[in-house]
Amino acid sequence: MHRIILTLSAFATLLLGGCYQIQMKRQARESNVVVLDIGHYYHPKRGGQGARTPNAQYGVIEETEFWYRYAGFIKQELEAAGYQCLICNRGDIPTDKKLAKAAEKAEVHHVKSPVPTGIYRSKHHPKRMAVGMLSTNYALDQKPAAVIYLHHNSNSNKWLVCNQGAFYCNEEGVTLANTMAQTLNEELMNHGLPNNNRPCGIVLRTDGRKGGGDWLNACNESYVPALITEVTYLSNPQHAKFLSNPDNAEKFARTLGRGIIKFLQNR
Repeated sequence: MHRIILTLSAFATLLLGGCYQIQMKRQARESNVVVLDIGHYYHPKRGGQGARTPNAQYGVIEETEFWYRYAGFIKQELEAAGYQCLICNRGDIPTDKKLAKAAEKAEVHHVKSPVPTGIYRSKHHPKRMAVGMLSTNYALDQKPAAVIYLHHNSNSNKWLVCNQGAFYCNEEGVTLANTMAQTLNEELMNHGLPNNNRPCGIVLRTDGRKGGGDWLNACNESYVPALITEVTYLSNPQHAKFLSNPDNAEKFARTLGRGIIKFLQNR
């Protein structure tokens, strides 16, 4: 009798787990919410704390400040298509007045991590820990269809042509990454945005020890497609020159937005 009870208990646990997985997958598939996370954070004295151009020769860009200015255009594309878009950042409101105004206009939710560089635990999947995890906690609280971590890449502290940018995605986000890469390749990569005829790459990232790995893993364990946009290099003079033009930067952001929309429309 004891063995029967244990067997039935194990079967019930598996059944409940399977039902929970089905429910979470359906929730992500049916959601109309997209969360954008502006990467890194703004320091009141040192400015944006992400990758930046080596000097002013081809334009001055820092990735956190860039996305404060341009994430709102992704949001506009998504909302025009009937989706809800929420934007967050791990830090506090920028002290720069123009960035603060852009944040207010885009309705950026500031998580206000006590220590923006501190390692925090996922409240949804406690074994996952990373710098910036509080933004992922906020994102998953929204029961989203997708989470997009807005970043740029940098190859070095010197100018160097590098055209191997990619969307780093979780397993649930492979189709999202492929769709966004295809949209970027068709509309902008080598069609205005120079990339030496190299297409945008896709990299599956499951190693939590690598940059952003456990953000993606936490999303994956909630069955939410997620990716990090590392498709342009701020140390690449061609990319920097293109993105330092406000019209081009807006075009880049809107292209990312259209890629997300194509994915959502074809789920």
